[in-house]
Amino acid sequence: MKKLFLILLAVMSFTLCAMAQNKIVKGVVLTAGDDEPLIGATVLPVGGGNGTSTDLSGRFTLNVPQSVQKIKVSYVGMETQTVDIAPDMIVWMKSTDNSLDEVMVVAYGTAKKSSFTGAATTVSGANIEKLSISNVSKALEGGIPGVQTAVTSGQPGEAATIRIRGIGSINSSSNPLFVVDGMPYEGDLSSINPVDIESMTVLKDAASTALYGSRAANGVVVITTKKGNAQKTKVTLEARLGWNERGISNYDIMTDPGQYLKTFWTVQKNMLGDGQAASDALFGKLGYNPYDCPNNEMVNANGQLTSARLLWTDNWTDEALRTGMRQEYNMTVSGGSEKSNHFLSLGYLKDEGIVSNSDFSRFSARASGDYSFNKYVNINGMLAYSRGEQNAMNISLLSNFSNTFAFIQNVAPIYPVYGYRDGKPVYNEDGTRAYDFGDGTYGARAYGGNQNVVATDDANMNRRIRDNFNGRFGASVSFLDGFKLSVNGGYEVTNLSRDQFMTPDFGDAQSVNGRGYKTRVRTQTYTINELLTYNRTFAQKHSVDVLVGHENYKFLNSFLYNAKSGFFDPTIPEYNNAITMDEMNSFEQKYAIESVFGRVNYGYDDRYYLSASVRGDGSSRFAPGHRWGAFWSVGASWRISKELFMQDVTWVDNLSLRASYGSVGNDDIYYPISVVSEYYNNYQPYKSLYSVSNSDGSFAVTKVYQGNENLTWETSYNANVGLSALLLDNLINFDIEYFHKRTKDMLYNVPQAMSSGVAYISENALTMTNQGVEFTLGVNIPLPKDFTWNVTFTGTHYKNKITGIPAEKRKEGITHDSYYNFREGNSVWDFYIPKFAGLNEDGQSLWYVDVKDENGNVTGVETTANNSAATYYHVGTALPDFQGGINTAFSWKGLDLSIDMNYSLGGQILDRMYMNLMHAGNDAGTNWHKDILGAWTPSNTGSQIPVLDGSQNANNVSDRFLIGADYFNLRNVTVGYTFPAKWTRKAFIEKARLYFTAENVALASKRKGLDPRQYIYGQSQSNYSTIRSMSFGLSLTF
Repeated sequence: MKKLFLILLAVMSFTLCAMAQNKIVKGVVLTAGDDEPLIGATVLPVGGGNGTSTDLSGRFTLNVPQSVQKIKVSYVGMETQTVDIAPDMIVWMKSTDNSLDEVMVVAYGTAKKSSFTGAATTVSGANIEKLSISNVSKALEGGIPGVQTAVTSGQPGEAATIRIRGIGSINSSSNPLFVVDGMPYEGDLSSINPVDIESMTVLKDAASTALYGSRAANGVVVITTKKGNAQKTKVTLEARLGWNERGISNYDIMTDPGQYLKTFWTVQKNMLGDGQAASDALFGKLGYNPYDCPNNEMVNANGQLTSARLLWTDNWTDEALRTGMRQEYNMTVSGGSEKSNHFLSLGYLKDEGIVSNSDFSRFSARASGDYSFNKYVNINGMLAYSRGEQNAMNISLLSNFSNTFAFIQNVAPIYPVYGYRDGKPVYNEDGTRAYDFGDGTYGARAYGGNQNVVATDDANMNRRIRDNFNGRFGASVSFLDGFKLSVNGGYEVTNLSRDQFMTPDFGDAQSVNGRGYKTRVRTQTYTINELLTYNRTFAQKHSVDVLVGHENYKFLNSFLYNAKSGFFDPTIPEYNNAITMDEMNSFEQKYAIESVFGRVNYGYDDRYYLSASVRGDGSSRFAPGHRWGAFWSVGASWRISKELFMQDVTWVDNLSLRASYGSVGNDDIYYPISVVSEYYNNYQPYKSLYSVSNSDGSFAVTKVYQGNENLTWETSYNANVGLSALLLDNLINFDIEYFHKRTKDMLYNVPQAMSSGVAYISENALTMTNQGVEFTLGVNIPLPKDFTWNVTFTGTHYKNKITGIPAEKRKEGITHDSYYNFREGNSVWDFYIPKFAGLNEDGQSLWYVDVKDENGNVTGVETTANNSAATYYHVGTALPDFQGGINTAFSWKGLDLSIDMNYSLGGQILDRMYMNLMHAGNDAGTNWHKDILGAWTPSNTGSQIPVLDGSQNANNVSDRFLIGADYFNLRNVTVGYTFPAKWTRKAFIEKARLYFTAENVALASKRKGLDPRQYIYGQSQSNYSTIRSMSFGLSLTF
């Protein structure tokens, strides 16, 4: 007992002694400007001791050694403050709004914007989160100078087409390289939850992309996901509920059955020369009579419509389209300390399309962590899983009767969606309405016989299920003074399961009693890199940052495809229900790159910066002896505002000039279009490709692609000059850049003689340039306390030019995609089509044709009524003259409002949808655009719309159907309210925000129904309409 008492006395004495050597520090942390308490800020003693976090009142208490004289306070999005200890401390935290201190994620590291010699633009996670998107590629639309984004489909889950600083390639990929958390990403971007993204940085010039070598010619998009921070653990719950509706209306088509019948009667009268004969012919040509009258009295001999009642009033658009629901739920948990951090997220999205059986759902989970054993050794890791399910209809080509958006506009308004007998609806045995397929059951439809998109959208299936697993792990060791060795590994696997089913009851597969397809694709990538860095500052003026590294990348793709027909039960799409095997094939693709690289950055006195990088890539795509390529860059930056002669120029906060030059490559080669049904990656283009088929039980081997052992990279040489200015105490932020990209050794598929057995041989034979100017102008408008308002303008102008094609092709050029022609001095997407020359005295179309002498020289121009004899002229380009965005954000106390807009000026679209709707009556049962009402007649000879006489040539391709691609898009409007902390902290809620967001709010374009955003290469195809999405959301942080 005595011993126990002595032990307790010793412990108490030691504790009292330790307490006597410590001191208590108390204070409160507030946000500058509104003096609101900052909850969860990290407070650490400088020099030793344990830290803490501020409570719901922003207060903190520290027990620190007597020797500690300062504390450090940090919070995400705020400037870190180091302050002297004082009684009853008050620490004000300011927002990190200084763009000079902005840290960007670049190739294999980070860089301060103030010292960066390259060209890059960052989109913050906060700007991405507010968007109602299911694919993060759409987050780049209109917000980044130098980036053209085409949202080609409104189908939920579909990716946007992204082009960085012009056209990257012709017969190889033009897509940028995506890098996620430091490693190349081959998965579908719909697998990434936008809520998990910290930032997206677009790298545009050689100084920023050369370290990615052979895959960086089209630019790089670096996606950085969220990590934990040194702060107390926070839990954020967010729910968003809303609806999706059609964002773009139909073309201005006929919707009145009577108007259509009168117009078609005019066609028949012009063809037959007699009004009564035209009346008698209507039903036989169209197959339906929507009026309660004799078939030959729908329109009388004088062209007057019957007064009889309509037997049906079905509207194809209303029946085929719907309002879809959108719901999204997310939870994140993040926190950490000085030694470790953690981040966890769970998300669920259900995004319904506006067409039946079209939707996208995603479950996602992501966890990451970082732990420092000491100041020398650190480990980190990330695991992510996503399961996405997409149901998507076959909506692409105008000629496809299963294209919902084409069908509902092309079908004449006289035709019903559902079956009728004597004007009365017909019902199935189960009580549902019977569909009308125009197959003779209720009438013989002249357009789309045996088709009904409303029925097929319900009955057919096109489902993709994509499972994606992604893992990243790394370890680093710091040693000596400024050295750091990092080893990082990544593994990614995507399993894609696609099931398609076409009902046997009706439609395209009825003749084979139904058809089913199953596709299975497994894609795996392995990446390992070793990085050695050296970072040190000498004499407080010389900063050196050196990187050397090695990387291995491997890609494996396994593909299995099969098809069956003859389905017994029309409701079961599984193969056990089918009897005929139509097709089965499989293949495996492998691809690998080994790389060595290095980079040196040097800075002097925070004024002058130099950078140089080099990368050597060995790619398995090319034949031995041609596999290795070297890519490099040099760059420099001068902070003019740091010079002595600028010290008295107080209105200039920063002024810097930068320039870079270097080379990057593209090894992402496609097969020629004739080899496969669509472009596929060619992983061994130096080898010939053969097909094997059955010939009476024997093997029949056919060469379909001729390999070329001399193929090599497409190489781009990029020059960039930029000027950045920050003026008037951060009032104006301006950035302008000039770029010039010359791409040589571009792939050209050289046509071969038929006797050779192959259509093309791929060669490195073309040269192209892209050059232009891009800018960003930001204005922080001065307002009283509690108000903030900023406006940002971005813009890009560029020109694309082909500068080299094979000599034998220079005179006539190289036709591609029917309506374009490669010619030196012109762009890749310049239109070469006939020129419309107006109408002749009978109202029929004329086109221009060159008159040539016996030597083939053009001596003049005349007109012809024979479209096939017309000369093809250079009539315009699909490329815009100028494009950009306007973004503004306003806040007052807890209220916030942001508006994002984007626009495009110049360029043209060959409006093929409009062209189809302007036929001269030769397509019976096909609807018309209302412009047809202004067609030529003997009393309207000034019209430029051909006479309605059933001519097949009236709406042939010509520049008559080119229209300006200009548009202005109100892309996003978000309004929210963050409740005062003094209210929410009573419920133990750190932050609560209620908001409303609308996506694709409004579009202005040259023609109603035309959405130029969808057609980056200048041809309208009646794609899946852009969706307008509106949602209410609630976010709570605990």
